Order: sequence, then structure tokens, then C-alpha cells
Amino acid sequence: MNPKDWIDLLQRLFVWLSERHNPVRQQAARVLETFEAHGVARTEINALLPEALQLSAYQWSSADQLKLALRQAHLDWLDQHFALEEGWLTGKSDSAHQHLFSYKAPERLHQWFQEQRTPEAGVDFKLHLVTPDTHEIGPGSEGYYALILEEMDEDHSACRRFYHLTEGGHFEHRPCLIHLLQVLAIAHHHGAIMRRSQLDAASLYQLSHHRELIPSWLDMCRPHQLEADHELWPHFSGRPTWLEELRADTEQGLCDAQLIEVVERIRRDIQRFSRQPGTIRCDAASRC
Repeated sequence: MNPKDWIDLLQRLFVWLSERHNPVRQQAARVLETFEAHGVARTEINALLPEALQLSAYQWSSADQLKLALRQAHLDWLDQHFALEEGWLTGKSDSAHQHLFSYKAPERLHQWFQEQRTPEAGVDFKLHLVTPDTHEIGPGSEGYYALILEEMDEDHSACRRFYHLTEGGHFEHRPCLIHLLQVLAIAHHHGAIMRRSQLDAASLYQLSHHRELIPSWLDMCRPHQLEADHELWPHFSGRPTWLEELRADTEQGLCDAQLIEVVERIRRDIQRFSRQPGTIRCDAASRC
């Protein structure tokens, strides 16, 4: 190559790099990435959008084409439809999904479920517990975990929303374990499907700290032989002293939050699953 060819090549490379760092193009790329992570192919986007927001198939084909047609109305629709974190599509946030905060306040998650599970809503829920290995959780467990709630419509296809239920949760911190069991109890009370999976430690750290798109991380997960709520139930995991104490602290926190019906449901199901006779009721006045 002669000097002029090298100069032309460097100029084209500079233009290409500049375009890649163009904030409008980056925004368009995040829009396409969000659709694809939620299982919507580029050729299927128009079928999901209201007519006023539909574009040509060519405009949806790449970020370079989409950046010329993308409007604020598209961003607003995506934020609402997929319950995205404000700032994700515009590049102001590394977190794509909202955090349903309930750490030391389990009543917040219970109330959220009650608000979502209206007769006309027609939604189902799946709770994902993602761990760094395939072992049962025990006193020696280490590392971060992630708790994810997936909200699905009736046919489990047209709309999927994902929420973080904890941030930076790890097994060495007892309050995190109490929070984990409280979330499992509340999710069970509201009929959520339970799933546990395993993810490598480096990726799990990113997921646990709310980086990027949840479904993209879940696609990287490997199956786990245990269900998410394994440690909640004695008929699954037994009654070792440390776990009995953890369950007692979990119930006490739920009672303190006035979630008596959640504790009663758990106690009834423990008896039912264990085929034990009798009925146990939770008395709020006696702090359960």
C-alpha cells in the first residue's frame, strides 16, 4: 500500500470509530439490544408496537439505520412496556431493570405483588435464584447471589418484564440470607414459579450489581438441580440447627412487618408437605 492508501484507511477507521461513539447510535443500539434480549427479533418489532411507532423493516435492521428514525416516543414506550430503569436506553444508567427494594422491608414486595395480581392483569411470575455453584446453601456458602423476578403475561410470550429483588446480596452476610428467605416466602405466597440456576462468579457479580440486561445474563445460566425455595422447606433440606434458626428469624421479620398471612401460609404448607397433622396459626399479638 502506498502512503495515500494508508491515509485513506486511517480516515475511514476514524469515521467508523466516531460513529460507534455517537450517542444517538449508541441509543439506537440499546433499543435493538433490549428487544432482542426480551426475545423480540428485529423482524417482529413492528408487530409489537402500536401503529404510530412502527417503522420500515429496513430501519429496524441496524443501529445505523434506526438512529435516523428513532423518536422519544419509542424510548417512552419501551420504558413502560418492559419496565426499564430510567436512563438505560439513553446511556445514563448501566442498569436496565428496576429494583423492587424490600431489604429489611418485606412488606414492600408483598404490597407490590398485591397491586400487580389484579383479576384483570392476567400475569404470572417466576422467581430466579442465581448462585455461583450447584451446592445447597449452607453455613460455608460464599459469594454473591442474584434474585430476579420475571413477570409474564398469560401466554408467557407477548410481554416479559424483569426486576431485581436485591443488590449485591451475598451468602456471608446473615441479613442477606434472611432477606432471601423472606422473598422466597412472599413469592411462594403469591404463587410464583421457582427456578434456581448457576452462573460463573464474574458474570454473577455483574448481575447481582444490576449491570446490563437481566435476560441476557439468564441466557448464560446453567441448570441447577435444586429449586429456588429449597432451603425454605424442611421436607427438602431438613432441619439443621443453622437453617432452623434462619427460618425462625425469617418468620420473625415477616411478623414484624405484619405479614401474618405469609407466615401462616408457610407454616400450613410445611405441615402439608411433611404430612403432619394439626393446624398452626400465627398470632400477631404474640409476635408469631
